[in-house]
Amino acid sequence: MKKALLISAGRQVSKELIEKYPDRFIIVADGGARLLMKYDLGADILLGDLDSIGEEALDYIKEHKIEVKKFPAKKDFTDTELALSYLVDEGYKDIVILGALGTRLDHELANLLNLKKLYKKGISAKIEDDYNEVIYVEEGSYDFVRTNKKYFSLINAGDRMNFTTKGLYYEVEDLEINSENPSRGVSNEMVGDSATIKINQGSAFIIQSRD
Repeated sequence: MKKALLISAGRQVSKELIEKYPDRFIIVADGGARLLMKYDLGADILLGDLDSIGEEALDYIKEHKIEVKKFPAKKDFTDTELALSYLVDEGYKDIVILGALGTRLDHELANLLNLKKLYKKGISAKIEDDYNEVIYVEEGSYDFVRTNKKYFSLINAGDRMNFTTKGLYYEVEDLEINSENPSRGVSNEMVGDSATIKINQGSAFIIQSRD
């Protein structure tokens, strides 16, 4: 299976988190290049309109002979979505996205919805930083093991969602989340070394987080 690591221009992550995903094709969305420069890292390709990269980071990209695909500033997609489209076209089936969360709420929400788009294409994808890890899921059973992100939240991604948990502090059976109780699935916690969340109906964002 072809695996990729996408570095976007949002909140920067630690070098340790990047090193958690070795031996992947590395693609950078525009200003994400600043993270490469910060840690003296390489990449396979950089995509974007180059409006947020900065001259110093762009010089770094050129010096390290990283391929650049430049797009017009006036475009229909964010740089992150352009990078994801490139990966989809190239047949990548496992994508980890770093730097997709941060101060720009509009970009953050768009990036979360990109997880849904990738899921529909049969691609395993997640957004991660040093405090959060997010996946989009539909009906099915999902297993988790303990990490430093001990909190679990389920955010309804449709009209209504029904789920069951095992191995979390608040174990629920066929709990429905809808517009009347949108925060009902927020801030659960793993009690052992593993847990299972079953989506019985609907879809959700599962968020693992730490303080």
